[in-house]
Amino acid sequence: RRRRHAATPMMPRLSAVPGTLLICALLVGDVSSFSSPASPLLGTRRVASSSSSRWVIPSRASSARRAPFLRMQPAGLADAPQPPAQDAWTAAALYACPQCGSGISLDDVSCPSCGAPISTNEGFTDLTPDATAPVAPAVEATDAQRFLDDLRKNPLVSAALSGGGLPLPGQPLRQELFRTPVLSFLYERGWRDGFKQAGFPGIEKEFEMAMEFFQVAREGNGTVIDLSCGSGLMVRRLAKSQQFGKVIAVDFSENMLKEVIRRSEEEKVPTFDLVRADVAKMPFGTASVDAIHAGAALHCWPSVQDGLKEVHRTLKPGGTFFATTFLWGVDDRVVNLGQNLPGSTEEAVRRLLMGRSYRYYKRQELEWLMKSAGFSEVTVDTIQRCAIIKCKK
Repeated sequence: RRRRHAATPMMPRLSAVPGTLLICALLVGDVSSFSSPASPLLGTRRVASSSSSRWVIPSRASSARRAPFLRMQPAGLADAPQPPAQDAWTAAALYACPQCGSGISLDDVSCPSCGAPISTNEGFTDLTPDATAPVAPAVEATDAQRFLDDLRKNPLVSAALSGGGLPLPGQPLRQELFRTPVLSFLYERGWRDGFKQAGFPGIEKEFEMAMEFFQVAREGNGTVIDLSCGSGLMVRRLAKSQQFGKVIAVDFSENMLKEVIRRSEEEKVPTFDLVRADVAKMPFGTASVDAIHAGAALHCWPSVQDGLKEVHRTLKPGGTFFATTFLWGVDDRVVNLGQNLPGSTEEAVRRLLMGRSYRYYKRQELEWLMKSAGFSEVTVDTIQRCAIIKCKK
């Protein structure tokens, strides 16, 4: 598939340029990059270039492989104002391959650099490390291996094993519960609203607070991510506001993303991106996003420190992070899923889901975590057992 590039004046193929002219160009111009399909390290990022300041030699339409291209700064335009290199890079690499970090697009079927597969099914693109792992050579699996793999992929089984004290590697209960269809079904049917008992302002007030904190991103027509979006309570409102250049919903739970799609279609929400991703390995370029929201989420992340470092890495300088979570001392009956199941549910299942499976915090701990992640400005407000976190990079 051909890549799309910003419109630029056409030049002849590099091989047609006389040697003398090429030497002069190298002496008086700024040769900023070369691209060759033979090199996995060069030419893997999309280039956002200005037609008034750069030349691009594109490949022929009939060529099966990309021809090398040369980007130069003409000497006559040396004094013309140029966009910062960082802005050009982030504009071209909003999404990044979880395997190698090179810029990708959701339209790609594989990473242009390392060949990692990129799949879009059931309305969302799966950019988790597991889903984008290189395809291993076919090896006949044993029955035991196939059985264990099926268990690992089934969120009901992995959640039950975790609740019983036998978690699968990398699949703690606080993560696996959110992958179950039970939780995605109940989330907006009373469970999330029950968080008000712990001091959460409620989704409408939280949306108002986030929009106020994201003022710079709104004014700049920037990109906003709803991280750990759940069933889409916040991302649907962000998209409906139409005050951002791009809105992205991110969650690790396949069932939650399906619920986002279903509810968005019912409400006729404007289009936004849906991505399955691991918060500890975010598929976004460094300094590529203007604002990130994570509502009632931090207590569910398997590795909070890793997730916060990724949030900080992904945000542009001056970018903002708005989050809410539970403070230590919250009543388990407010948070745990078992309290929201029908009374006829088997008692064994209710006991399993009533166990403490989340991580709660103290205000000072949250401040330390945010500053350790690299944020320069950190504010943690508390309402009863709810923490409202505002950070700036």
